[in-house]
Amino acid sequence: RNLNQLAPGTVQANPTINANALRPYLGYGVLDISENSGRSQYNGLQVGVQRRFAAGLQFGVSYTLSRASDNASSLTDVLPNAFTDAGYYGPSDFDRTHVLVANYIYELPMFKGGRGVLHKALGGWEISGVNQFQSGIPLSVRTSADIAGVGPGSGNQFWNLTGDPSTPVTSFTSSANWFDPSAFTIPAPGTFGKQPRNSLRGPGFWAWDMSLRKNFPTFEKQMLQFRFELFDILNHPNWSNPVTDPTNGSFGKVTGKSNDDRQVQLALK
Repeated sequence: RNLNQLAPGTVQANPTINANALRPYLGYGVLDISENSGRSQYNGLQVGVQRRFAAGLQFGVSYTLSRASDNASSLTDVLPNAFTDAGYYGPSDFDRTHVLVANYIYELPMFKGGRGVLHKALGGWEISGVNQFQSGIPLSVRTSADIAGVGPGSGNQFWNLTGDPSTPVTSFTSSANWFDPSAFTIPAPGTFGKQPRNSLRGPGFWAWDMSLRKNFPTFEKQMLQFRFELFDILNHPNWSNPVTDPTNGSFGKVTGKSNDDRQVQLALK
């Protein structure tokens, strides 16, 4: 919280005067105070099913339905309006409504249990994998411009939400809008924008990693393991978050993807 923040509209009313000459503590700039006054709440339902390794198969599935809400998601959250935190309570920056994770290990039955050379060469292979699906993170439309006229150090200020930001559910492309930019309008000079914090939701995420491995008996109790691992086996692009800065020419669009290209890894252990 900036203890030396100006009242809304002060900068616009005094365009030729240095903001520091108008602050409550004259001559000083931003006076930040870090206070333990944030509040948060988490509600979640967690369900899991697991099959222990038997008959060459093991798998597990876990699902979480949750809601995390707060008015400060990190130690450095700065209130745009230092005089009140009203309207700043909303979904946490890290909230994920749905999270589904599945994992499995399957021991291939071919040439299993034999003692011949063919069994040792072609047997003992295992397949394992992890699948993960989760909702996108919450987002807000904010700008670093001092629209409220309270002086520097007020954090990013909200734009007004004046319409429905949702867009028709279609096959998404990078040239389409992730949300409707026309639903947001710039606040009047000298006022704070009115917008529920984190009312938007970014693209979801999903990934599929797999591994093929084989154990070779060497001598006594020692084993040699070969692993062939594939991360993001389908080379599926997970979109990055849309541009939420209304002053950016790509406002409302997704302009890239996260760094999740397929990777291949070989290992000998």
